Amino acid sequence: MADITEFNLPVDSYAAFDAQSMRDLIIQRLNDSPSIFTDQNFEGSNLNAIIDVIAYSFHTLLFYLNQTSSEAMFSDAQLYENMNRIVKLLDYKPLGRQSSIVPIELRGSTNLSSGYYTIPRFSFITSKGKTYSTTKDISFRKLNNNLAEDLTIIDNSLFNEGKYKEYPNVNAIGEDFETVSLLPGPSVSIDHFSIKIFVKEFATSSIGEDRWYEYERVPSLYLSNPNARAFECRFNENKNYEIKFGNNINGKRLKPGETIAIYYIASSEEEGQITKNNFSGTTINVYNTTKYDEIFNDVKDVTVNYVSVNDSVEITATNTEDSTEYSTEETVEQIRSNTPKFFSSEYKLITKQDYESFITRNFKNLTYDIKASNNSDYVNNFLDYTRNELGMASYTEHNNALYNQYQYSDSFNVNNIFLTIIPKFKKGNSVVTRSNYLPASLKNEILFEMRKYKMLNAEICFLDPVYLAVDFAVKRATENNVLSYKDSSKLIIYRNNSSIVNDETIKNKVVTILQNYFTSCKLGKTIDIQNLNSQILSIQGVDSFVTARDDDQLSKEGLNLGVYNPIHNGKDFKIIDTNFKLRYFQIPYIEDMESIKNKISVIPVTKQTTVEY
Repeated sequence: MADITEFNLPVDSYAAFDAQSMRDLIIQRLNDSPSIFTDQNFEGSNLNAIIDVIAYSFHTLLFYLNQTSSEAMFSDAQLYENMNRIVKLLDYKPLGRQSSIVPIELRGSTNLSSGYYTIPRFSFITSKGKTYSTTKDISFRKLNNNLAEDLTIIDNSLFNEGKYKEYPNVNAIGEDFETVSLLPGPSVSIDHFSIKIFVKEFATSSIGEDRWYEYERVPSLYLSNPNARAFECRFNENKNYEIKFGNNINGKRLKPGETIAIYYIASSEEEGQITKNNFSGTTINVYNTTKYDEIFNDVKDVTVNYVSVNDSVEITATNTEDSTEYSTEETVEQIRSNTPKFFSSEYKLITKQDYESFITRNFKNLTYDIKASNNSDYVNNFLDYTRNELGMASYTEHNNALYNQYQYSDSFNVNNIFLTIIPKFKKGNSVVTRSNYLPASLKNEILFEMRKYKMLNAEICFLDPVYLAVDFAVKRATENNVLSYKDSSKLIIYRNNSSIVNDETIKNKVVTILQNYFTSCKLGKTIDIQNLNSQILSIQGVDSFVTARDDDQLSKEGLNLGVYNPIHNGKDFKIIDTNFKLRYFQIPYIEDMESIKNKISVIPVTKQTTVEY
């Protein structure tokens, strides 16, 4: 035991050594020990060269140890590659890139006969250098012969930016959980939810023929039956896609030599975003290639009347709204935030947060904000609002509530989960903004996806958001809330006489503060009057400001805002001068920013009048 060498090193020395200190330590140990070695002290000797190799190899290994020691922890990892590998252990699949999406309207020419039609998936429209494709079939009805008319879309009206690409055939090896990598090239941006897989399976008998089948994308193969034609798709640490098949216990296993066909949308990212009417009477193009025509012939629904290439020229598409914005892949911080929510739900929708997280994640490119509520919330908040604030005897007097009740709710009206969703589609004016509701096609899409994971006795319904307009308004403490007060109220900014800031500059900065604040608002937000007051007072040159009324010289210090439902003529109109909490289904907005700007005046502080408190 006495012969054992002691290393008198601090416990953290492993993290402090570099190549030179390691080299010096080796030479010192050789010199201190009774040894016949002396070459370590001579530069250029063979032993000295070996010591250099060992020392610098150690330095390199230590560098990577220090770099990756914190990256091994979920809470500390900062590199995307490491975080992606860590969450793989939890079966979390990070979101990839998502192309822009736009809803379209269809019109049929006089040459298109009446009847029911379906535009096959992968069909596309092209105009002004932009191409958008549909990932699902689009069914519609034409009512009249020999008449050009707008077509009634029955299911799906959404097109994704980009065109479908055909990946070279891949031959299966036939192993359990066979994994195929989709490697189109570093410059290709694949839309995350557009990947489609078809497999040409061998005939099951000697008289049968090989046939193409479509495989369904599932969140986890462990939820699939042994014969289920299913696959997992994972955006991996290298930002490529891994496609995994089953093992005949969890999903169907491929046989050696079977052919795998992969299709995906290649997005042009931000360049693919469009404004409304980019497609105006643009002809539909049916996607066709030699291989896809063979696949489609095997997988198509024979009971459906698909639009042919010849008929497609008689159908035109128009987008009446701007597209959504292109979305990049999940960041490290987003993965860190979303993984615990995913892990706690375990592919089941139980709590309100489960529903909100599911929609936020899977429909990230279509939804701006989401709130889930139950029957208790609905009765105590929404029905209370319609009856006590809008004065309605029944929710059926509220058109949107009646439509959603009829379309999505069951007759028992219990165990409902109400989803209030703000769509991400941009709106250009106040009239459109206040009716910015989720399209029926997107509601049906969400409903279809959530039915796979919701509880058996939970019925999913929709509660459209209530948009509350905001304007300047002021009243005395003894006065009632009167809608007309907003028309005679204004904001007066008192400018410091010592300031050289232009009056128009001050006014523009106030408008920018209000615009940025209300543009970023979400459902159920607390309108923070104190915060707005502080921001306005922090503008250079602003001494103070009041909200005033023209008709009788009434003025009050700070912001006084009128908040009301413009669709119901302001029956719920109220004036607030302190923080105000909205209901979970309400979201504020400014109807006309130009009108707000015209109601702001900037005057020298010496002209300030008496202020009522």
